[in-house]
Amino acid sequence: MEQRTVVRCAEGHVFSTATFPMQNLLEGRLGPGRLIRCPQCGRLRSSVPADPAQLSGAQLARALRLEAVESLA
Repeated sequence: MEQRTVVRCAEGHVFSTATFPMQNLLEGRLGPGRLIRCPQCGRLRSSVPADPAQLSGAQLARALRLEAVESLA
C-alpha cells in the first residue's frame, strides 16, 4: 500500500496526500507548508503535516479516506 501523509490545511481540514516533499531554496528550507488542493473545500490551501497523536481515531480514519486532488510542490 502507498505511504500517505496526513495534513491539515489553513482552514483546519484534515486529509491525506500521497507525497509531501520538503523543498529547499539554496541552503535554507522553505518551511513545512505546501500548497495543496483541499478535498473538503476544493481550494488551494497552505497545508502542513498533522500530528496523528493529536487526532482521534475517527479523525485519522476520515483523513486517510479524504485524498488531496493535486499537489503543487
